[in-house]
Amino acid sequence: MKRRAAITFTAALLGLGFWSLTALSADDDEKKAAQEAVLKLVEAMNKGGDVKGQIAAITQKFDELEPIMWVYKPKKKGGIGMGPNGVDDIELTIGKMGGPKYKMTPKKIADLKDDLIRAGELSKAIAAIAEQDKYAQNYAKKDLAKWKNYTKDMKKGADELIQAVKSENADKIKKAATNLSKSCTDCHSDFRE
Repeated sequence: MKRRAAITFTAALLGLGFWSLTALSADDDEKKAAQEAVLKLVEAMNKGGDVKGQIAAITQKFDELEPIMWVYKPKKKGGIGMGPNGVDDIELTIGKMGGPKYKMTPKKIADLKDDLIRAGELSKAIAAIAEQDKYAQNYAKKDLAKWKNYTKDMKKGADELIQAVKSENADKIKKAATNLSKSCTDCHSDFRE
């Protein structure tokens, strides 16, 4: 009897372990699919074409914004990241850049130029997705107008960042990073569950 109980217990543990691995794998697959969709959207936005169909497809495929927002995470966590080999979290890095202690030097601008432009492009694409009615209704039940303003501020901050980086003006980059970061942190403080 003890042997049968031990076998049953072991089988249950193995089953539970396997189930948790497949659940994690499905979650990772969703994040990868969202990342690919966002990158394709960025590419299409950069070409200047009509992206409404792509945004609608992304909105239909993903019920939550989490896998879409995951692109901001470092590569080791399944995101895109920034910096050498994607080791840095995009959102946190942008937030630090806007801070009073961060010194923006010409070398830093040159080293981060491509990453900062990419961060702006990703943010612009994510704002275009997040402003869709499905997500606004899911997340902004208490204040739809505020949600729409945050997505508008995110787009504006992303555009400002892209333009500031292209101009290589340290003060403009810091201001744009502050504005973009503020749009994210304000929205998260009001709507993140």
